[in-house]
Amino acid sequence: MAYLCFDIGSSSLKAALVSEEGRLLSLARRPVPHAHGEGGAHESDACGWIEAAFSAGAEALREARAGDGGLEVRALSVSGNGPTLLAADSSGKPLGPALSWLDRRALREAEEVSALAGATIDPTFYLPKALRLWRLADAGLRSRIRWFFSCPEYLLYALCGEALTYLPHPGYEPYIWNRRMLTALGLPLERFPPFASPATKAGGLLKSAAASLSLSPGIPVVTGFPDFLAAIVGSASVDIGVACDRSGTSEAINLCAARPFPTRALLSLPHPVDGLWNVSGGVSTAGAALEWLAAILKAGGPGNGGAGVAELLAEARLSPPGARGLVFLPYLAGERAPLWDPRRRAAFVGFSALHGRSDMARSAAEALAYGLKLATGLALAEGLPFDLVRVSGQAAGDDFLCALKSDILGVPVEAPQVGDCELVGDAAACALALGDSSSLPESARTLVRLRRRFEPKPCEAYSEAFAHYEAALAALAPVDGCRNEDP
Repeated sequence: MAYLCFDIGSSSLKAALVSEEGRLLSLARRPVPHAHGEGGAHESDACGWIEAAFSAGAEALREARAGDGGLEVRALSVSGNGPTLLAADSSGKPLGPALSWLDRRALREAEEVSALAGATIDPTFYLPKALRLWRLADAGLRSRIRWFFSCPEYLLYALCGEALTYLPHPGYEPYIWNRRMLTALGLPLERFPPFASPATKAGGLLKSAAASLSLSPGIPVVTGFPDFLAAIVGSASVDIGVACDRSGTSEAINLCAARPFPTRALLSLPHPVDGLWNVSGGVSTAGAALEWLAAILKAGGPGNGGAGVAELLAEARLSPPGARGLVFLPYLAGERAPLWDPRRRAAFVGFSALHGRSDMARSAAEALAYGLKLATGLALAEGLPFDLVRVSGQAAGDDFLCALKSDILGVPVEAPQVGDCELVGDAAACALALGDSSSLPESARTLVRLRRRFEPKPCEAYSEAFAHYEAALAALAPVDGCRNEDP
């Protein structure tokens, strides 16, 4: 018996069968095309998510059934990048492209929402985007808008026909929306689906969806999490002092803490485990920076993709720690916590005639860990315990990156057997919804298995390079501040 789990990422949609013991029975991926343009535009085709989900889900089921012809799917669940938002009509048809979580065009709307919330609401968040979509629509288009969905909610709607908004905890309302804010902004309440907590049975699998997946209709469809929370659960980062390093197109350290960070430098949100806090900060264009550099250096050949990044990291191993003094700042599209500066841009600092491809590759890999260290250093300075990192995402399978992060961050790093931790987080939601476990921490600890542990090896070259990294950030801040946000 197993759970069918979906996760919508920035570049791909994943579907997997996860057993009740946490074993990965099968995994299928489909690309998720997206486009970016001037003014911070980042858009996706929401219809592509549904097609990708049915295609990948059917493939994952075929693969799992090849090993177990009597496999029973007990529940389905969906996670995905939450602040990606679209407007849909009453039939569920998207009324234009979805605005990706990277889309930063709702700057003015974010200022209005922040004033109402009494907190800084980034233009990449839900409500600024909904406000922008509503104001840009003419009267005819407005009349056709029935729902505003984030991407996991849209797939959940396609699976079971229930319109819901994921609310991991009441403390997330200011970062999503609430009645007071919608009313003050003149947005119609009925366009925003009601809230639902994670691990809630949303409804039964529709006949149409069941046919596309070769499943029986009526199987419970369970609410999951925004992807960063799914990764926290799916890496069992559910104890104080344990952090989930969620790696992918973006990367962030998500530290389990007993209290919030005292300032806005780090983002403090309720943890999936009630009563605890998720303190986070990182690099918005982490994996994206590696892909960018691989394309620039033509690593992996034409259309390099993942092969290009793999080749880039292989070259990085040829350069010594500290990349012989070359520093890379990986901020291709501004930054959120801990820098909170949309005008930040990427840069190589310290080039000489002695530097080559391997040094560029090494400095880019190290930069991701230094970006995380900016956040963990702030947490440690405020007395928050930081004892262990569990890596989620593609980096979980890369021993070089895991060891690098352990050495730079100065704590052990553990790699789960299933690196796509969001999928295991979805399975934990299914287990809790079906009564297979009594609590979320119990469900997470039961399902998560570890592949390898990396112990930190102190290295003076990393300490020197991190000091240069911080100095480069300070030196280039006035330059970044003079430019417009457009690239």
